[in-house]
Amino acid sequence: MGAQGSKPDAEVSPDHRDQSFFANRQSPVNFSESLINHLSAQSTPAAAVPASRQQALDAHIQQRIAAELARLRHEEQSVRDEIERALEKENLDRERGADAAAPKGLSHSATLFKDLEDLERRSSALRRERAETDDWRRVDVGKDELVKCFRDNKTTPLNCREQAERFKQAVAGIESAFFATVNN
Repeated sequence: MGAQGSKPDAEVSPDHRDQSFFANRQSPVNFSESLINHLSAQSTPAAAVPASRQQALDAHIQQRIAAELARLRHEEQSVRDEIERALEKENLDRERGADAAAPKGLSHSATLFKDLEDLERRSSALRRERAETDDWRRVDVGKDELVKCFRDNKTTPLNCREQAERFKQAVAGIESAFFATVNN
């Protein structure tokens, strides 16, 4: 009498349809030891692989992966070599085409080398010319004085106004000389 719930497991509604529900049970559900053992025995595989066999399988798989990786790397290197050869051939063909158009039979590389030497000669001449002119010396002296003043007056940079004006005038002189040479 007391082992059963006070409410039935099924109830008939006023419109005569069955409404099933479960009564709220206070007692826990217990399973027998043999049922638990039976279920746990079914969940583990019957033919488990021994550890030594599993290690052998893992080693074999790793060897196959390493072999495939080495094969792919070798194939990649051969493709790279082939691409490099094709690019070299294309560059040689392009250079030969430029050689035919180059004056006096100079090769493309020789023409570039000659142009590079000309640029180096011109830049060294400009550097010498720059060092010898009074305008550039004034710019260099003005820059040095301005930097020294700023270092000496870190907290009061407005004290360097006179040096800044001299530097600006020297730069303006160089600019006007440059524009005069460009316009002529």
